[in-house]
Amino acid sequence: MDSAQKTIGREVECSGIGMFRGKSASLRFKPSPLNSGISFIRVDLPNRPRVLAHVHSLSSNYKRVFLKKKEAEVESVEHLMAALAGLGIDNIEIEINGQEVPAGDGSAIPFLEVFKKAGIVELGGKKKVFIVKTPIMVSSGNASVMAMPCEKGLVFSYTLDFNGSFIKRQTYDIEITEENFCRDIAPARTFGLSTYIEEFKKLGLGKGVTDDNSVVVHEDGKMTKPISMKPAKLRFPDEFVRHKILDLVGDLYLANVLIQGHIIANRSGHSLNVQLAEKIAQVA
Repeated sequence: MDSAQKTIGREVECSGIGMFRGKSASLRFKPSPLNSGISFIRVDLPNRPRVLAHVHSLSSNYKRVFLKKKEAEVESVEHLMAALAGLGIDNIEIEINGQEVPAGDGSAIPFLEVFKKAGIVELGGKKKVFIVKTPIMVSSGNASVMAMPCEKGLVFSYTLDFNGSFIKRQTYDIEITEENFCRDIAPARTFGLSTYIEEFKKLGLGKGVTDDNSVVVHEDGKMTKPISMKPAKLRFPDEFVRHKILDLVGDLYLANVLIQGHIIANRSGHSLNVQLAEKIAQVA
């Protein structure tokens, strides 16, 4: 991937409903100068507090990435961060008038479209590059994610496995470039297992789930829309493992470095992903 720092060419906006809390929010994306990084500004709060999109801002999470600085919180940033990573944008201000980033269609495509509309410009300086020279790994139970040395750029290998229930084992390998991220990873949508539904309801989450932004996978392997329960049509036969890579791309971008290495993940989710991002940030 290109090693030049980038921002967007002009201000652009988008809005929508957050998947977890079901509340509307608007985003205004603004160009930002060299070495300024990625930051969210809560324009709906007094003094417009700024929350950096960095591992230092990580807070507790439940199936999404949660950033916090004092009383200011921004959640569900992973698909937006993935879009920024895929396009190589590393300097941008994001004004948001709510707590949760809108879900769009459950993929990174809506954000890609907004950024491409704005145009992407190089800023003259070089990105901070982290070359993986020794293995870095985090794990929990039978889930793990590691960064390994690699002579290529940034390569992902993900294994999705629910022990034979819900869906068959899926694996996917990809060397990330802007072109194949936009084509092969960004369109993959959020999915959830049917067993999550009651859990979400008890926690008061999932209020913004619609037939258009997620897919439910049932224990018998059927895939349906979450509200109407009509059969869901997938964008890829292996859309779910691709979405896991989408999440991983976004989560690792919180390390604020361009990684050169091979990321190998087995059943990992946001919690493990950001733990790896934290370890990378510590040594980068």
